[in-house]
Amino acid sequence: MHRTQIYLTDEQRERIARMADDRGVSKAEVIRGILNRSLGIGSDADERVEAVMATAGIMPGAPDWPEWQRRIRGRTADERLHDLGL
Repeated sequence: MHRTQIYLTDEQRERIARMADDRGVSKAEVIRGILNRSLGIGSDADERVEAVMATAGIMPGAPDWPEWQRRIRGRTADERLHDLGL
């Protein structure tokens, strides 16, 4: 890894700082991520992790997956199969 200095506008600096704070990472990591995406460097796994980090906690009152599934389906798959004699 090499150290590089760049000039940023006030808006760029503020937005990068906000992204770093939101994600709990350094500004340098945010900048590297932006460069990697722009240059097509990185993996799908990196993008998935970033998507999770960017959306984590946006719906704190939402039910977790099993609870949501029970609400939608009503009974569990085991209960439905049992009713069918399977």
